Amino acid sequence: MNIIKPRVPEGGAIEDSPEITMEQYSKIMRKQLGKEYRRFADNVIKRVNPAQDSLVLEIGPGPGWAGINLVKKRKDLKLTGLEASSDMVRVAAFNAKQESLNGIEYIVGVGENMVNLEDDRFDLVISRDSLHHWEEPEKVFKEIKRVLKPNGKLYIHDSRRDMNTFGRLIVVVFSRFVPHNMGYYWKTSIAASYTPGEIREMLDKMGFNDWSVDSDLMDLTIFKN
Repeated sequence: MNIIKPRVPEGGAIEDSPEITMEQYSKIMRKQLGKEYRRFADNVIKRVNPAQDSLVLEIGPGPGWAGINLVKKRKDLKLTGLEASSDMVRVAAFNAKQESLNGIEYIVGVGENMVNLEDDRFDLVISRDSLHHWEEPEKVFKEIKRVLKPNGKLYIHDSRRDMNTFGRLIVVVFSRFVPHNMGYYWKTSIAASYTPGEIREMLDKMGFNDWSVDSDLMDLTIFKN
């Protein structure tokens, strides 16, 4: 039987520290997760099929690689990244510039209060591995609903806390090869993540019946076509 441990919340913004700068973090993430960022972009295109010239909001872009890969594949898209860490905004903006992508901007802010973003602005909202950082996910969902156009689309990806023994074995093995103690933070991120059932319960209580939840061995996805 798979015993699901209680969720252990993880801190919000990731910032420069004496141990690691966000430039170093960015390089490690790109090297370790390059294929996963490309897969995320492919899944967004395949699962929700953004309309031509869509305005995209990315919540918690970190160093920016997920959204950057999406815009590289769909250069018609215009992306705004909302990031709690000013250090990450600095690095993500640099990365987008290095990739010669002009249709991307990053701003400092949190998903629980998108006060600077107007109603019904975006055609698509995306997020990769940020959900477990959200202190009040219900507030973020409400804000997403507000800034998303009525026919807008959604694709949110994160780890699932209730992965089975095989999934946890994968984490234990591969986390040993990640530098700068980031394998440890991979484990704490999983401990802070939600189960598909918890997310479905939240959405049901909020009446978001047009949002769907899917899951696989290690991850969960919230999407709206």
